[in-house]
Amino acid sequence: MRIIILVLLLWLPKSVHAEPVEPALPRIVSLNLCADPYLMEFAAREQVIAVTWNSQDPAQSPFSTRAASYPVTGGRLEEVVEMSPDLVILSPFSMANRRQALHRLGITTLTLNAANDYETAREEIITLGRAIGREAQARDYLSNLDAQMARLVRQGISAGLLNIQRRGLTTGAGHILDDIIHRAGAQNLGRFAGDGMVAVSLEHVLMLRPDYLLMIGSPPEAVDRGTEVFAHPVLRKNFPPDRRITLPASMVLCAGASTPMAVAALQAALENQRW
Repeated sequence: MRIIILVLLLWLPKSVHAEPVEPALPRIVSLNLCADPYLMEFAAREQVIAVTWNSQDPAQSPFSTRAASYPVTGGRLEEVVEMSPDLVILSPFSMANRRQALHRLGITTLTLNAANDYETAREEIITLGRAIGREAQARDYLSNLDAQMARLVRQGISAGLLNIQRRGLTTGAGHILDDIIHRAGAQNLGRFAGDGMVAVSLEHVLMLRPDYLLMIGSPPEAVDRGTEVFAHPVLRKNFPPDRRITLPASMVLCAGASTPMAVAALQAALENQRW
C-alpha cells in the first residue's frame, strides 16, 4: 500500500498555479445623459444594458447617431429593475426615493453631477471608469479628449460675448457656457452680472457692450412671455444677425465629451465673424 501511495505522489504535479479570476464587469443602466457618451466610449459593449432615451435625440446629444445602436430606457423604476443591472448611473436631479428604492433592492448606484466645466468632467470620467471596472480604458479616452482640447488653444480672439436666454437670463461664472467661452479664447461678459444663471435688463446688456450675443439652439423667436425679449426693438437694432452667434443646445448640456465640439464651433463662429 505504501508503494502505491508513493507512486501516486511522484506523479502529482509539484505545484498548481491557479489562473487569476477576473472580476465580472458590472452590467449598467444609465439614467444620466451626460454619462452616456462615456459609456459608449470606454465601457465594454456587453456591459451597457441601456442608455437614456434622450441620448438618441439629436437636439439633446451630439452623439445621438452612435446611441441609436444601444437599447434605451425611459427611466421608470419598474423598467430599470426588470433589466437586473448591477449598477445604475444617476443624475443629480434623480429623485431621492428612486435612489433609496434601488439600494433596498441591492442595486448599486453612482451619481455623476453633470459637471459645469471641463476640469471637473475629467475627474468624473475617471470616477466612472473605476466604478465600471474600466479605469485604464477611461484614462485612454481622457488622454484623447485632452489632446483634442490642446489642439483648440488659439490666441488673438478678444471678443466679448453675452449669452441671452429666455426671460432675459444670462450665464455668469460657474456655468458650462462660461467655461466654453473662456476655452475658446473669448470673454464672457455675463461674469459681470453674477454667478450661474442671472437676469439682466436690456439697459444692462447695452451697458456691458458685448461684441456678440451668444444664442443657444435654433434662432430664437418670440413665441411667449418668456421669449418676447428676443424680439425687443433694442436687441434687434443693436444686435442684428451679424452680431449674433448661435451654438447647438446639444453641445452645451454637459461638460466633458462635447466640450471640444462646443469650443471648436465657437472658435469657428468667431473667426467667421471677424471676416
